Amino acid sequence: MVFDRYDADLAATMVSGIPVGGIPDYLGIRVTEVGPGTMSAELAVRPELLNPFGSAHGGTLAALVDHVLGAVLYPIIPRGAWAATTELKLNFLAPVRDGILVARSEVISLTKRTAVVRIDVANGDRLVGAAQGTVTISEPRVDQQ
Repeated sequence: MVFDRYDADLAATMVSGIPVGGIPDYLGIRVTEVGPGTMSAELAVRPELLNPFGSAHGGTLAALVDHVLGAVLYPIIPRGAWAATTELKLNFLAPVRDGILVARSEVISLTKRTAVVRIDVANGDRLVGAAQGTVTISEPRVDQQ
């Protein structure tokens, strides 16, 4: 897909490792790659992220997916615009007990007000999650452009 804009400076900042705060920092999500309409991020599976049965809690995987679902849009939408997840469908394909989760998102549709993003999550060479979500894009306020 071709986009009207791509902010390479913002993309570089996203990959730089500067803390963003909130749940991404708490979980240890690290953005590893950003391109026009694509993003990859990693999360190390730690004991405190496991459920009582010893596999990664579904909420951990969902949080990683939600992060790359919305964040992938910022380099391709106007500065000051806001991307908010409005719908997310996630299939859990296999349990994860350790290692690194790698989520890769790709924007498959973008209009002025909405985007649809597809996400695959891998653990090593195994696909462990497949997701798709819709994001509402709010116009930037005049004083933020």
